[in-house]
Amino acid sequence: MFTISLPLLFFLIVSPSSSQPTEFFFSGFKHLIDPNNLTLADEAEIEKNGVLRLTNHTHFLQGHTFYSSPFTFKNSTDGRAFSFSTTFAFGIVPDLISGDGFAFIITPSKNLKASSGQYLGMLNAADPGNLSNHLVGIEFDTVQNLEFKDIDDNHVGIDINSLASNASVAAGYYRQGSSTKKNLSLKSGKPIQAWIDYDSIDNVINVTIAPSSKRPATPILSFHVDLSPFLNEFMYVGFSASTGQLASSHYVLGWSFKINGQAQTLDLSSLPSFSRPPKKHTALTVGMSVSSANLVLIVLSVASYFMIKMKNVDVVEDWELEIGPQRYTYHELKQATDGFSDKTFLGQGGFGRVYKGTLKSSKPDVAVKRVSHESKQGLREFMFRNFEFGSASTSELGSIIGMV
Repeated sequence: MFTISLPLLFFLIVSPSSSQPTEFFFSGFKHLIDPNNLTLADEAEIEKNGVLRLTNHTHFLQGHTFYSSPFTFKNSTDGRAFSFSTTFAFGIVPDLISGDGFAFIITPSKNLKASSGQYLGMLNAADPGNLSNHLVGIEFDTVQNLEFKDIDDNHVGIDINSLASNASVAAGYYRQGSSTKKNLSLKSGKPIQAWIDYDSIDNVINVTIAPSSKRPATPILSFHVDLSPFLNEFMYVGFSASTGQLASSHYVLGWSFKINGQAQTLDLSSLPSFSRPPKKHTALTVGMSVSSANLVLIVLSVASYFMIKMKNVDVVEDWELEIGPQRYTYHELKQATDGFSDKTFLGQGGFGRVYKGTLKSSKPDVAVKRVSHESKQGLREFMFRNFEFGSASTSELGSIIGMV
């Protein structure tokens, strides 16, 4: 009996009244009936096992993949947008820390001339938002960019002509029969399935994601909008991904799309798998990075502490070692003399100005002679004279030198 292996299955349906396609189905990308049905650009490539890889762990990359033929998205008679549905399975494998994300996009051209990093390869840095872009994207963003008012670093957003999402929500899903949202990490390195539907009757986009092939009954994100003004009659569908200072490998495992109907379902178990980083290696890398960062902080803290101590330490003059008087800090002498104010000024001596001071540690008042460090000449002689004078004087004032 002749059978067709699901991972290699592909079919395309063309409307009988038009040469434009209306739907397609890719259960893996290893053996395409017509390789020309997909356009790969920039870093995008199909790996040997049939996985579509948009980017790798290299920094500041872009990857784009489009279905080669455009689809008819609007009724040429009344200009109303058609309903559409798509489902795909994807995986994001971070290089230690994830960046930047990827998106399902609908564009008028396959040549986006976009920027990498936070622009997700969707729009150009010089023009990140313009009504003439005619771009509709569903982003799966793993970096929080305040420039675009991202809510966090793990969210799903609906972008129309701009990377500032019209609506966004933290990634998650609702289990069957439960109204409680369960968080879902986009950068877990595990397969995730997404469903995107636009209803042209109710004018609403619904986005649903789950870590399995079973579609939750409740979407994680709904946004009411009439896409008719934003879509051209003919548009391309595809994926866009990018890396920046942070990097991730972005994979698409299977993809289904349909105009005016429900896209065919995918089975994760029948799709090709992608490489995942060893957990031990990742944990070791994180541990080493954290340890290294902590070591640097400790070294800098210790160095700063000793620099401050050295900066504030009092200089011990060589003559002090010989004479050995009671030593006072400049701060203590400044307080004792009321900041060397005119009120405490006693007179001008040959070696400097003399002030009356009161020390907290001694009862009698003292005379403080203020000498400059720059004036070294005669300092030793001054010290001996001062010490002898202070001992023999009948004055009630003791004698202290305050160095400035």
